[in-house]
Amino acid sequence: MYLVFDIGGTNIRIGVSSDTQSLTTTKSVLTMQNFEEGIEAIKNIAQVLSGGEQIQAVAGGIAGLLDKDKTMLIASAHISGWINKPLKNKLEEVFGVPTKLENDSLLGGLGEAVYGAGRGTNIVAYIAVGTGVGGARFVDGKIDQNSLGFEPGHQIIDLDGNECNCGGKGHLETYVGGFYLEKKYHKRAEEITDHKVWDEAAKYLAIGLNNTIVHWSPDIVILGGSVANKIPLDATQRYLSQFLTIFPTKPTLVKAQLDYPGLYGALELIKS
Repeated sequence: MYLVFDIGGTNIRIGVSSDTQSLTTTKSVLTMQNFEEGIEAIKNIAQVLSGGEQIQAVAGGIAGLLDKDKTMLIASAHISGWINKPLKNKLEEVFGVPTKLENDSLLGGLGEAVYGAGRGTNIVAYIAVGTGVGGARFVDGKIDQNSLGFEPGHQIIDLDGNECNCGGKGHLETYVGGFYLEKKYHKRAEEITDHKVWDEAAKYLAIGLNNTIVHWSPDIVILGGSVANKIPLDATQRYLSQFLTIFPTKPTLVKAQLDYPGLYGALELIKS
């Protein structure tokens, strides 16, 4: 049995697989800000989902930047209680098997690139709009080389704009991320029904996509994450057509297909 997880800014998703190709069963709980409580939750849920079977390998993602050896979180705008904690070592201690870590959005994109909307496409850009905004670039179904990961959500779209939890200003995620929408409108993003709010979010997202596309030059752009499902795709495409003027043809823009892309990406990480 193989254990996979996705530690996001709002939820922790955990799954098990018997073949590294499909998920046997999954469970989601709210993300704990306390590291030790989070580890205990992963341990207990894993025992239930696996039915007591031996775990052979563990892999998963977490929201933020990892150190170069992929052993711990070193920066995160939303789960500060996990920063500089020995996540890889602790999980290997708990389960007694090798553990692989990656950024959560990167694994979500890997899942979509290999199993979802990007399957069979050469160059894939994945942008996840959830609590914050993450994403990554994939070439031939593999993670593109990088030094410290990818952080498209922290690109600056307004130099004197909204304050970001990371300490910067005017970052893309402060205009479309669920945490910041809730802060501005005093309700969860999923509960916002005003079409003007979502049209504005589509406009800001298109600005970010323009920047991402001219840097990464993808064949396809996949939008994942819970908040992305609320942002109208047609409005995003309309604004993007206005902003993206340098390329004669536009990459395909689609919504993600998988329910648990980060968990599928973790399965691919185990296989690699």
